Amino acid sequence: MKHKRSLSVFSGMIAVLLLAAAVSVGSRQEASVSAAEEEPLYMFNVIGDMQMGDTGCYSEENYRTALEEIKSVSPETKAILTVGDHTNNGTEAEYETLSTIKSEVLPDVPMYYAIGNHDRGYVPGTAENNTPVSEWMDRFIQYARLSSGNDSINNVYYSFQLEGSYVIILGSEVTSRNDHCNDVFISETQYNWFQEQMAAAAETDLPIFVIIHEPFPDTVSGSLDGQGWEGNPNDPDYYPDNRYADLKAVADQYPQAIVFSGHTHWEFASRQPVVVTDDETRASYFNCSSVGYLWNDNNTGVRDSAGKWTGSEGLFVYVYSDKIVVKGRDFLNQKWVLEQTISLTGGNAENAANSTPAATSDPAGSNDAGSSATTWIIVAVCAAAVIAVAIAIGVGVFSKKKGSGNEK
Repeated sequence: MKHKRSLSVFSGMIAVLLLAAAVSVGSRQEASVSAAEEEPLYMFNVIGDMQMGDTGCYSEENYRTALEEIKSVSPETKAILTVGDHTNNGTEAEYETLSTIKSEVLPDVPMYYAIGNHDRGYVPGTAENNTPVSEWMDRFIQYARLSSGNDSINNVYYSFQLEGSYVIILGSEVTSRNDHCNDVFISETQYNWFQEQMAAAAETDLPIFVIIHEPFPDTVSGSLDGQGWEGNPNDPDYYPDNRYADLKAVADQYPQAIVFSGHTHWEFASRQPVVVTDDETRASYFNCSSVGYLWNDNNTGVRDSAGKWTGSEGLFVYVYSDKIVVKGRDFLNQKWVLEQTISLTGGNAENAANSTPAATSDPAGSNDAGSSATTWIIVAVCAAAVIAVAIAIGVGVFSKKKGSGNEK
């Protein structure tokens, strides 16, 4: 009887130890998952090409929807950076509509403008088209100050710091040709300023964010050789003063730099929305798609059943201590359609081999690790229970046999 009681106690101890081991390992798994799911240091958004005032698309509705999505998905956003073409014609009424919608949806989030070709006064066939481009530029600066709350903005190119990182905004300037919509001109002054800003930004050992309307040549969708998108500034015959190749050469000296551009409206599902730094010797590049309407690899816009241009997308940028995660969102369908991670400690070569990121439909990112940990705990606990029961049964059988022997 004493021996039977000892075996029962022993089996109970084994069961307890197995269960404790299972919970311990499971806790370590959950701790590992928690570490993997660290919160970003901060995040911001990048959008563009709202084309406010374009009657061929849903500019007002799409802009409001985009801001509402940003408010819903990332209320913690530090800022919204734009890549230009806020307006379709650069008129005061269009800027006022932008300001009104923003003040209604996201009044406290600063929005930093980069100038687009349409913001320079694209009103063909009207008297306004004879207005000097410099006046349209002044209007842009006025509303760039208003939207950001930064009264120090006094040009179409400027910089500021976001959580310590430099944000460098480039912009086409006035030329003697007075070409409102299609001219792209980067002065020697702006080019030299860009070099100085990039060098200063590199001293912080933090990511550098560069914002420009037209993409640099042969980087992201819409800028690739042979795509021939209207307004692409990579034709030296049409844009002899753009210096975009020179700007790209400067950016590519800094692998911690990420360049965001717009202009082409090319959707995230296109051929090359992202170029990730491959061997730590060049910048990374992101196409920001468009809030106003989308373009695709067939070099045509996306239209709805009513014949209007449609589609609306933008970027969410999450900054961590060792990486940056950039996610593209379909605002109208409220889903993620792009995700790309950029390492800040090296090792992007593998990512660069496939510069079109896999889409994700999970707003919070994949939770496979968490599911695996939970599953492992359940399996371990069940195994411990089965083993304990088996031992108990064995003890019972052994005791019964021993008891029977004594009776004989």
